[in-house]
Amino acid sequence: MNLYFPNKIKVATIELEGVMIIKEVNDRVVLDGVEGKLVQCLADKLNFEIEVLLSPNDEILSDYGNGTWSGIVGMVQRGEADMGVMGLTLSERTLKAVDFSIPYSALEYIFVTKVPGEMPKVSAFTYPFSREVWIFYTFLILAATFLFQRIMFRKATLLGCFLSVLGSITSQAMENIRDTPWRRVLFGLWMTIAAVMTFFYNTSFLSFLTMPEKVPVPRTFEELSNAVLSGKYKCHTSKGVDDRDILLGSPNEYLVKLGEIIEKNDWEYSYSEQFADLLDNPVAIMIPKILLYVLLGSPPYVTVQESDDYLGVWHMAINLRKGFCCRERLNEIISRIINGGLYEKWFDDHAFRDKLRKRLEVKHEDKELQLTLEDLKMAFFALFVGYTLAFLAFFAELLIPKRFDIFYS
Repeated sequence: MNLYFPNKIKVATIELEGVMIIKEVNDRVVLDGVEGKLVQCLADKLNFEIEVLLSPNDEILSDYGNGTWSGIVGMVQRGEADMGVMGLTLSERTLKAVDFSIPYSALEYIFVTKVPGEMPKVSAFTYPFSREVWIFYTFLILAATFLFQRIMFRKATLLGCFLSVLGSITSQAMENIRDTPWRRVLFGLWMTIAAVMTFFYNTSFLSFLTMPEKVPVPRTFEELSNAVLSGKYKCHTSKGVDDRDILLGSPNEYLVKLGEIIEKNDWEYSYSEQFADLLDNPVAIMIPKILLYVLLGSPPYVTVQESDDYLGVWHMAINLRKGFCCRERLNEIISRIINGGLYEKWFDDHAFRDKLRKRLEVKHEDKELQLTLEDLKMAFFALFVGYTLAFLAFFAELLIPKRFDIFYS
């Protein structure tokens, strides 16, 4: 094997906190960060000097469509740099432009949203049943009203029968019922349904008040696409990366539609900015999982939620200019780094350091589980409306000379 290696290597990259940190120590460039430690380890082992070339506008790669690239990949393709490093992946699209080292890690592409907040307790009375169950329950009450008015009550009006059926749900007695054996069976069946449904509702209602559900957020790329297309969410891709091209070239129609609306609205963010602030709105951010942990930290000390699936998983490798002399020697050292678990250690060190810092910022608060007046505001409001209607009906009976009876004809 050729043991020769150049004395100086030009490395194209971008500077990014926790990933690629560029320092100058005793007139010598020293790299830190997850990717920076990889290059620095190679330089120390192969005894070469590092010359860092920063990509214009912090662009990693972008396809011009005519076989040429911009960003870090473009610099390596044009021979301006010997290596390109910044989470670059092996792909057939860039194979004609650059060569690759052996893979040293995997890049899992996900999206993140803000950790969902609790559903508002003020409307908790609707939560125990789904919309379909509410519709079915309403239909059941109306059907029981018509059935009872026909065969159960003596000369009852439809309105009176409806109020009696409705009252039975809240444990009110039902009067004026024709007493026959088969009617008792029908009556018992209805009272069983009313008692069981009421029991399920009450237990579920209290559980929702004490342990509120989380507001639903997209968990998969298909759910995200549907949410974005319906206008409920925005989705940002990273600036200077070909995320949109990956979406538009996907065989899945929902990913193509997602890419089209992102491109139409030009939704993008930069790694160097405080992009996590975007998540305060209904926004999803597409990001490599490794960058999420390095830049933002990992749960529970960050208020972001990862998607359940991936846009894709790619192998990361160092990009090399075509005709680079010493790829085999470089691959030998990278193989040693991988087998020694050094890259995973560098990643874990930076992720742990960030997690520890964020943990120190978290203030412990005991979660309040007791019910408050605010939680029961809607219940009291419904009670007030009911009493108001009852008083109005009472005053109407007093003021209207002609007696009326809504229960019996």
